[in-house]
Amino acid sequence: MKRNRERRPEMKEKLDQADRRFREARGRLRWRVDEAKIPLTVQEKHGISQLKGQVLIISYSDSLQQRIMDVLVSENYRCDIAERSSIAVGMLKMAKYELIIVDFTRFRRSNIFSFVRRFQPHVKIISIVSDERRARDLMRYGSYSFLVGRNFDTEQLRTCLVSSLRMKHQVCGLQVRGEKCNRSCVNSYQTEEDFIDVGEEFIEPEMDPNNRYDPF
Repeated sequence: MKRNRERRPEMKEKLDQADRRFREARGRLRWRVDEAKIPLTVQEKHGISQLKGQVLIISYSDSLQQRIMDVLVSENYRCDIAERSSIAVGMLKMAKYELIIVDFTRFRRSNIFSFVRRFQPHVKIISIVSDERRARDLMRYGSYSFLVGRNFDTEQLRTCLVSSLRMKHQVCGLQVRGEKCNRSCVNSYQTEEDFIDVGEEFIEPEMDPNNRYDPF
């Protein structure tokens, strides 16, 4: 009997370890099932045909969503909204996006970087941060550029849109070096309207009647 009593603490410890491992495994399995069901959740909520693609906004803040959308719509970009990173991953699997704008002011959301690096490295990420220290960390993770605060400068966002989506820069050259945005990356950018304006201002010179040479 004495020998059995000595074994009981060991047995209890082993049972506790087994129970802990079981609960951890059950938690991982539940997480994987929830992750696998996300595309179905997205499909039920949005429908595949309703996803617009191009730019994806990740934020639970209605005011921040609206601030970003106002800029995107004014620049003729399509966009969708996800309140959580897990939902965003499901949307990335179902529609084609070129850019993600992520609110990091309250949450870390580091899994979005992991997913993009592994499966969709062509997608660029603009991070909205609360301070520049966090911004430097995210630039090292692979962020294209960053905006500071939820009341960020909308003109800076427009600059990021031009440089990332139209000029196809791989990263903001200024911010990756720790410098502030000064729009120098897009100063040379010209739209189709710019070329039209140049054409309208160009006045064809009058032909010299004595010069009969016709190059055409």
